[in-house]
Amino acid sequence: MGKEGKAGQSWGSTGPGVLLRLIRTADRWTKSELVRESGLARTTLIERLDHLQSAGYVSSNKQPSKTGGRPAETYSFNHLAGYLLVADIGGSHVRVGVTDLAGTLLATSENDLDPEDSPETVLSGVITDLQGLCHQEELDISRIRAIGVGVPNSVQQGPLTHPEIPGWENTSVSDAFAQVFPQVPVLVDKDANIMARGEQRQSPEKYQNMIVLKVGMGVGCGIVIDGRILQGAAGEAGSIGHIPRGGTVQCSCGQWGCLEAVASGRSIAKTLMDSGQIVHSSRDIVNLVRKRDGQAVELVRQAGRELGEMLGILAAVMNPSIIIVGGNLAESPEPLLAGIRESVYGNFLPSLTSGLEIRPSVVGSAAGLTGAAELALESLLEPARVDDAIAHGQAWR
Repeated sequence: MGKEGKAGQSWGSTGPGVLLRLIRTADRWTKSELVRESGLARTTLIERLDHLQSAGYVSSNKQPSKTGGRPAETYSFNHLAGYLLVADIGGSHVRVGVTDLAGTLLATSENDLDPEDSPETVLSGVITDLQGLCHQEELDISRIRAIGVGVPNSVQQGPLTHPEIPGWENTSVSDAFAQVFPQVPVLVDKDANIMARGEQRQSPEKYQNMIVLKVGMGVGCGIVIDGRILQGAAGEAGSIGHIPRGGTVQCSCGQWGCLEAVASGRSIAKTLMDSGQIVHSSRDIVNLVRKRDGQAVELVRQAGRELGEMLGILAAVMNPSIIIVGGNLAESPEPLLAGIRESVYGNFLPSLTSGLEIRPSVVGSAAGLTGAAELALESLLEPARVDDAIAHGQAWR
């Protein structure tokens, strides 16, 4: 049975939510274009549009006629009907932002993060930063539609189970936000996945099959297959940082020779500090690379080689068209990318690598926030959710 609309008809799989998904694929539509693309009868289409307009999801505009006749009425997604709050929590930093409902960033801020801080302290700081942005932009809090958050951990919607940041076990990120923003949906995913969403947003058709590597103090990757983020049975897909490979270096997880133990910002920082350098974050490493510090450059390049070995294996399994390298350690990407390319192009068959592009992120530090907005929008505007909101008379005001 389909959901019942206000007029009592069954919506089934052709409800207002499905029409809204179509409307969001272009800037504006005429009724004739929507009839043609949706396959709906004109009377049905008009009814669906009325529901969407009444609920605030769609706005209409009069467009001047090229022939000087009656202005054409066009329909667009109402991206000004509210705001999203977004946060990208990393191992040593946090970025927060506010976007409109098209995912366009309106304001951002960034702070360093002390890994020794408790989850309560970190999340409280994130929420305070978001409230500060809302005040700065003079936003109506009642018009916040959803919250998207990235964390350095594999996530299923619930408490963190194996967090990268010690002390975060059993922390419910969504509950922390819900205490301050009740009735607002909170969506949480791992930071590499939201970065992948942010990169994919730039060219959804091109980035149907890709790997997004995030390298900061830790290591993780987001995997996109046939246009969808791969989550896996327990949300652990792409957790390459803690694949045990043997060796003499013990990882923070207790295993020996994990990729993160030998090819992360944390491992590079330890080696540099052991030699007398002052290094506290991946940005400190990047600053040394930019100053052409020989030890830092070689350590980053060697990390790239180690990462490239794992990426090559992953590429052999899923056959992506592109590998994008992002994260704080990739802000000066030359030695890191050189090492990765050396391993991937040098050690794997040309039949796999000849069409494989390996390049730095073009979105940069905004990828996580943009991806967090995409995560929130995907849930907020899921067709069944839109249909349910309309059926219950819930409108965006």
